[in-house]
Amino acid sequence: MSGLQMNYAPIRSRQGELVEAAESLGDVLKARACDAELNRRLSPETMADLFANGLLGYFVPARFGGSELDWGAQIHIGRALAHHCGSTAWIGGVVGSHALYIGRMDPRAQDDVWGAGANVLVSTGSVMRDVTVETLAGGYRLSGRWSFCSGVDHASWALLRASPSGDHRQSYFLIPRADFAIEDDWFVSSMSGSGSKSVLVKDVFIPDYRVLSMADMMAPSPPGAQANAHYLYSGSFRPFSGSNLMGPILGGAEAVLFEFERMMATGEGGVDASDVQWQLTYAEAAAEISAAEQLINLMIRTQTRYGSVGLPIPKAERIAVVRDRTYAARLCLNGATRLVTGLSADSVLKDAPIQRMFRDLQGMMQQIGVNWDRNMINCAKASLDMNTDIPELNAD
Repeated sequence: MSGLQMNYAPIRSRQGELVEAAESLGDVLKARACDAELNRRLSPETMADLFANGLLGYFVPARFGGSELDWGAQIHIGRALAHHCGSTAWIGGVVGSHALYIGRMDPRAQDDVWGAGANVLVSTGSVMRDVTVETLAGGYRLSGRWSFCSGVDHASWALLRASPSGDHRQSYFLIPRADFAIEDDWFVSSMSGSGSKSVLVKDVFIPDYRVLSMADMMAPSPPGAQANAHYLYSGSFRPFSGSNLMGPILGGAEAVLFEFERMMATGEGGVDASDVQWQLTYAEAAAEISAAEQLINLMIRTQTRYGSVGLPIPKAERIAVVRDRTYAARLCLNGATRLVTGLSADSVLKDAPIQRMFRDLQGMMQQIGVNWDRNMINCAKASLDMNTDIPELNAD
């Protein structure tokens, strides 16, 4: 090149700012990660940091003061947070994305949730027990117990799934914090800091406008489209569903890789950076995690390419989304396992950071969205024009 200096200012985006904010919290999140695991919930200070930096408002509609970003923002933010704390990443990248569901509901429900401000966390529950739904004039009466409600200690609302009387189809019921109790039953081996406890509801009336069938939630032109034109609130949502967890999974695997790199530099865990076997282990794990990143980025590009212009994703590419995210998750776990299983005995101690990172990653892998057998078998069936258990893979 000539001596001419190219001084173009970098193009900044709101998504980029939020990812930078997530990375900037690294030291404090790492310092709090052990306590989050021990306390089985994120601290109020961590929640305040997430809200203050806009890390839970990326899918809140702009008319309420949210960022209203494109699909993929939650994956990039979750990935960045997972470099420091897997549980924080789950709340930031997965639970925070539940704002999308509220944005697709009746505008009156949106006003209930965000009318006083955008800094609201909505926890969801789909694993139900002893649930009853009574249809009444103007609404429903709901009772039951829902498990795995991540972040519920900090949630102002719960979005719970149930089937109205005489209807086998499930619907979403939006309930304020005053109308449900929290059961402290989150005693687990991984992702403890996510605080995914159960909620109890007893004889609570829910008005019609705060109830939406799953079919209508996923279909184009849901009630929320009246007020929010962005494609994530107005278009078909089924091809996007299930991909939120890829940010924490990728970031969790990278966290293990980064910690392993630090251990190579210090010689901790019996890792000898001059040993060819350790070099091969490190290089192969890094390649697996990098390959996973490429598959995840391809998934995001496919989803946004069609969604942003209101076109349905063709069947072959819908199959690829499910298949590739499942394979990317497997690559992340394989890479992290390769790094952790050869460490010396002192690295097995529960408070070793790499062990917490690895435990959390294993917990994330339990999600149905990346379940190997279910997803791969159904992707094969869909490719062979056979009926599947995954609705978005069946239609042409």
